[in-house]
Amino acid sequence: MNNSTEPINILLSREELLLTLRALQVASIPGIDRDPLGDLTPDGLELAMTIAERSLRARELAQVREDGSLALHNLLLTAVGVCAYATKMVFVYHWRDDGDLPVRYFGHIRDGDFVAHTRPDDVLHLFTLLPTKDQMIEQIAQLCNWEDRGHKNGLYSLDVPDFAQIRQLAKAGEVNTAVAHLQEHQANPAAATALVETLTHAPHVSILQLLKQEDDPSVTRRDFTVVQDQAHCWLMTSPSGNTTDPLLVKTAVKADLIALISDW
Repeated sequence: MNNSTEPINILLSREELLLTLRALQVASIPGIDRDPLGDLTPDGLELAMTIAERSLRARELAQVREDGSLALHNLLLTAVGVCAYATKMVFVYHWRDDGDLPVRYFGHIRDGDFVAHTRPDDVLHLFTLLPTKDQMIEQIAQLCNWEDRGHKNGLYSLDVPDFAQIRQLAKAGEVNTAVAHLQEHQANPAAATALVETLTHAPHVSILQLLKQEDDPSVTRRDFTVVQDQAHCWLMTSPSGNTTDPLLVKTAVKADLIALISDW
């Protein structure tokens, strides 16, 4: 647990993370991608683990016990262990510009520990132990650039295929056609126009996945998407949690978005 008032950062190479996961007897965690250089041979992997061990020892994140076994720093084990055995998770994928690869954020919670796992580089993993859940939520809000924006009221219940079609029309510049199609579901031309304008202007898009480990082996999941430009912010959810059911689209302010994570 981070008992200080400031975040604690631990930056690991891919190999150092794999070594730590081996110590925790965990194969992987969310956010680990395939090695950009390709898969290692078994001998190559063991060599990489040896180098990772020496690197952790050099940074005083590990030491060799008298019996020759490796002891990892408690903060390192906590940071990675919370991600491996989290009971609550929030995964964020944020596109700053339409079409770019997303910035990813993996938030993990377990027994009062709050850890953010981010990817500053293809082969680097940053683990941040946060003192409070509120600090994690604020990090997500800053990453997604959530701000209160002046917007027109609008509440929509759309089938997912219909929304996909509206977005395609808006991206193609067929604004009038998109608005007309949207008004088949919502007789509010001002709100319909506002939504289409947002989709037309290469908006920032954030997809969030909230997961919770229940007392039984089941996992509860809730997804929502935030689409925003300089003028409007739209929250898109499936009330039932079933991706085949109608998608609810409504205007939102920063407090609405924060509440969704706070209540999770």
